[in-house]
This record gives sequence, C-alpha cells and structure tokens, in this order.
Amino acid sequence: MASTASDAATPSALTADQLLLRLLDLIKDTTSTRELTLERVSQAMQAPAQSFGPGHFGYGGTLTPEWSYGLEIKTAGAADTRLDLNFIDTTAERKANASAICQVDFDQFASGLQAAGFKRETIRGEHGRVIHDRFDRPDLTIKVDTMAENPTPSGEPAHACVRLVTVQ
Repeated sequence: MASTASDAATPSALTADQLLLRLLDLIKDTTSTRELTLERVSQAMQAPAQSFGPGHFGYGGTLTPEWSYGLEIKTAGAADTRLDLNFIDTTAERKANASAICQVDFDQFASGLQAAGFKRETIRGEHGRVIHDRFDRPDLTIKVDTMAENPTPSGEPAHACVRLVTVQ
C-alpha cells in the first residue's frame, strides 16, 4: 500500500524563526502580561492555540528530527501570567547543532527588544558565565536563555541562539 501525505509526519505549522519573530511582535505591542490572552496570542502567532484548561494554552510541535518546541501560557489574563517559549533538543546526548533554531539569533532578538524600549541586563554567575539576559520595561520582564549554535570545545566565542524566552 502506498504512503499518502496524511500518513507522513506533518511538519510543524510554525518554524523557529516564525515563532521568535511573531513573539517579538507580540511583545512589542504588549504593555502587561494580562494582555496575553488566547485570542491575542493566537492572532499574533497566526495560528489557533490549543487550550489546556482555564487560562492555560499554547503550541507545540516538531521543528526538525533534533528539535521541537513548546510555547505555553499559564494563568492567562491574571497579574501573574507567564509565557514560555522553549526550544527542546530531542537527541539522546542533548548536543544537537542549534542551526535549525538560530535563523533568528539572540543578537537579532535582543536588538528587537531594545528597539521596543526594553533595558537589557546580562545576569552572570560564577567566573562571569552568562546565566541569562533580562529585558525590562515597566510592567513587563523578558528573560532570554541562550546556547551556542555549535558547541566549541576550544572555548572560542560561539554564535548565540535563543533557547528559552520567558515573559512575565
């Protein structure tokens, strides 16, 4: 029996760059996390979100054989609403090349946030290691975790890709 298109794995409706650019547009036009409603997020992502229960909705899918994503909004419409966009390395070793999620890299995403009036602060840990970057504007905080596009054992600076975005 021949395989049909419906038998094959369906590609994700959203790509990594679409997710990041559409999220950036949503953030630019948001003054408070209370505005992160199912209707507004669905409009910004240009795809209907899946409801998981009252005030809890989002998206998920496979980007490549090595990468998937989850975009989740919890306690929508409340003062403590939180949005997380997480790119997930699905390989056993958790060492996939991040090129597939790096079409919109950290520098481009950070520049977009700064152009929208967010003040950037790099949070560092031991030995000056970057833990994450935080972007603040009145009533809105964005935390961005990064990862190297290609692991560099030599210690050379690596091209930074967005791995996780949290909006609070």
